[in-house]
Amino acid sequence: MSKTSDVVLEMSVEYLGPAAITLLERQTKFHLNGLNFSDIGPEHCIELAKWVALASSMFIEQDLAQELADKIGRLA
Repeated sequence: MSKTSDVVLEMSVEYLGPAAITLLERQTKFHLNGLNFSDIGPEHCIELAKWVALASSMFIEQDLAQELADKIGRLA
């Protein structure tokens, strides 16, 4: 895994628990042109953050989903 994917996963697990990896892999595959989550870099974080906010809000409170997305976006 890249340094960026390690950091994103670590942050996401705090909010989503063990479901984090599945959510992140799905968002990168379907919304970042088939990119593997393990290959993301800082240049992908703003776009990934948008999709994480949307997808994670289905499982956690909206404000927490946005908080996670903001943290991911700041990695860019």
